Amino acid sequence: MAIPDSLQKNADVVERMDVTEIDIGSSHKAKIHSRHVFTILNPAGDGYATIRTYYDKFHELVNATGILYDSGGKMLKKVRKGEMEDWSTAGSGILMTDARVKLYHFSSRSYPYSVSFEEEIEQTGLFVLPVWRPQPSPAMAVESSSLVVRTPAGYPLRYKQYGYPQAVRLEGKGQVYSWELHNRPARREESLAPLWNRTETTVLLASGDFEEGGYKGSLYSWADMGKFVGDLYQGRDRLPEEAKQKVHRLVDGLRNDKEKIDVLYNFLQRDTHYVAIELGIGGWQPFDAAEVYHKKYGDCKALSNYMVALLKEAGIRACNVLIRAGQAAPAIDTGFVCSQFNHAIVVAFAGNDSVWLECTSPDLAPGYLSSFTADRDALLLDSDGGHIVHTPVYGVKENRFTRTVRGSIDDNGDLRASLQSSYSGMEQDALQQQLDHLSKKELSDQRQQALGISNCTISGLDSRTTRAAVPVIEETMQLVAEQYSTVSGSRLFLTPGAFLKRSDGMKEGRPRMSPLELTMSNQETDSILLQIPKGYVPEGTLPSASYSASFGSYRIHAEMSGDTLLLVCYYRQNKGIYPADSWPKLAYFFNLIHREGGMELVFIRK
Repeated sequence: MAIPDSLQKNADVVERMDVTEIDIGSSHKAKIHSRHVFTILNPAGDGYATIRTYYDKFHELVNATGILYDSGGKMLKKVRKGEMEDWSTAGSGILMTDARVKLYHFSSRSYPYSVSFEEEIEQTGLFVLPVWRPQPSPAMAVESSSLVVRTPAGYPLRYKQYGYPQAVRLEGKGQVYSWELHNRPARREESLAPLWNRTETTVLLASGDFEEGGYKGSLYSWADMGKFVGDLYQGRDRLPEEAKQKVHRLVDGLRNDKEKIDVLYNFLQRDTHYVAIELGIGGWQPFDAAEVYHKKYGDCKALSNYMVALLKEAGIRACNVLIRAGQAAPAIDTGFVCSQFNHAIVVAFAGNDSVWLECTSPDLAPGYLSSFTADRDALLLDSDGGHIVHTPVYGVKENRFTRTVRGSIDDNGDLRASLQSSYSGMEQDALQQQLDHLSKKELSDQRQQALGISNCTISGLDSRTTRAAVPVIEETMQLVAEQYSTVSGSRLFLTPGAFLKRSDGMKEGRPRMSPLELTMSNQETDSILLQIPKGYVPEGTLPSASYSASFGSYRIHAEMSGDTLLLVCYYRQNKGIYPADSWPKLAYFFNLIHREGGMELVFIRK
């Protein structure tokens, strides 16, 4: 059947058919049957020609079949489960896991072509149920997608739908829930739009009562979920006597709980490293604290559980916290209880203060979480089961970048200068990663490249890190850049943008469909003091501009003090989601920064 023009517009791939059927037999068993048919329109859609299906101890892959069709619908190739590649998902810190993937990639020399994939899975353990996202990418058009869930009469299936305008259909003697979506066109991707999976049509499912790996639980409240996970942790915080004695040698005699937390966290960072071994229920259940102590490794939940045990021995209350980690991770929905987490951290209590601890990092300061887990809701596990908490928020007071360049330009246009920079809060995250993982030469090469100045060499590169709840990195360097400025006749041309806030230019033309999202609040101040060769004066007016709106502000001003150019640039950004009709103002804002950052100053000899 031909694809309507409306579904080809802006699309790389069209989802011709997407059918998922879930038959729940009991609180711990379900069968999942799915079939997907994609028509790939151009090379950007080739990723959908790779079929992947994951299985593990709780998901038995009964059958899987993939078929390749040409543009006329003729079958070119068919593969079955036994012909697909079979890989372990171990890697990226995972040493051992029972999770595996069946994989096969179809390819075609001509477009369009189609790929069909069908699979059947038997799931044992219903703590986590599939998520229905019929349009996982704005570059995908959807011709037909549906989800059907069948349950026994009275089974406590819970669900929440997002961006779905109709009520769920219920039918049959048992309970049959169904959702469907038809003829949804692709969307043109827009700059600074919220993450697609925050706005797309989605249905979340959860079992009110379930069983997983022999453990029973329920998901009617966050306290219920906390109790289930707490049962998995039960009895796994016991330390061997040797470890207890070490704790007391480290902290006995210290003045307060804050110092004890710092010392024990530093001990954890020095003495352990991250390695994941996730077999069966081990995806949720941590190693014993004693095992972590002896083997000196563990995954996020094992290291966090061990940290809580160390603090408990020191008489300090601390709790494990489940969180959805990732710099661009969508927020969890606190109004729907289900498994929405992929990471574990710790919060310790020192008097009225909360000290957050990322136990997988060997470098972060106690109390600092970074952009990986900051400013989001999480589930704190306590004696009552658990409750939702919010991790620390870093705003413009914490996320700051200050840069000052002092130097001179000679008659040949060569620059010699010192550069001092201060990074705090999340502004220092990327640089700290480089400091932790690059050699001195690699770091020097990277910092030189980051300047973006031709014919530039740096020397005297040095940095000092202050480990604190809001960490700070102070960086200094000397730089020489030949022909940094162009001398032509009686004029000198100078482009100072390398030392200023930069931005890409943005088109303001087409009507905006999506809201705008700025994901970080931060502030940047740049100061340039450059001595110009004697005898030169500005030709025309030096830059002076400012703009302010709800999403941020920008100000730049330059003046001459004798032979020295003084240029100061100030930028502030406010995190938030702004309506689509804010686009012209935001585009003007960033276009102003782009224009001023690329400006050329002209000086003429008297």
